[in-house]
Amino acid sequence: MEIMKEIEPLKKVKVSDEVVQALESIIVENDLQPGDKLPSQAELSEKLQVGTRSIREAIRTLESRGLVETQQGKGVFVKEINLDYFLETLMGSFVFHFSSTKDLLVDLTKTRRIIESQAIYDIAADPPRGFVPRFAELVEKLDGKAEEQDIDSYNILDFELHNLIVSATGNKILITLYKHLHSLMMHSFNKTGYVRGSLDTSVEDHHRMLEALVAKDAKGARKIMEKHISLTMHKVEHLSSV
Repeated sequence: MEIMKEIEPLKKVKVSDEVVQALESIIVENDLQPGDKLPSQAELSEKLQVGTRSIREAIRTLESRGLVETQQGKGVFVKEINLDYFLETLMGSFVFHFSSTKDLLVDLTKTRRIIESQAIYDIAADPPRGFVPRFAELVEKLDGKAEEQDIDSYNILDFELHNLIVSATGNKILITLYKHLHSLMMHSFNKTGYVRGSLDTSVEDHHRMLEALVAKDAKGARKIMEKHISLTMHKVEHLSSV
């Protein structure tokens, strides 16, 4: 029988934080749309059986997230969903859901492989205007940074190249999600970029991707991307400590 990991006590939660979750549930479960009005503070206080002070604190929290707005003398109304804020909050919480940074990087790399392999497949057969020339320009810049052994600049350009692929899909949700993965990806690139042979392999893969894009070979481009990120996966899995 495996030794059970130490069970930690639950963290104390402020009543206002519980009210925030309750209000979010009310919005979602009732399918409230932008412009719809929430119940009054008095009604929420009665229904949730908490004080009006906790209700006001929760509403201020939701206002800071861009989810609701208070109109003087009228009440509290649902605003347009703020995807940027939601994803920013989600990214910040990732750290607390993984026992180690290595676990986080492994799952991040798996996520990248799913997103980027499909993204390059979707655009390769009919790339948007200007995409291939821009891709070629970045590949050339990456070659220069590799020759100079300028790892930090290489990693920044590497992210720009991969971000270009995702942006070319035109999928706003995917683009926003990928943008908010930036800091985690840079951490991943920094950790795997120093492994011997990483630059040579990365440079070669980028050139092969470019060739597939020029040939409009969607299946070939996807295969190269899968191999490219699988190599990163192998390196992350074998990091001794992160």
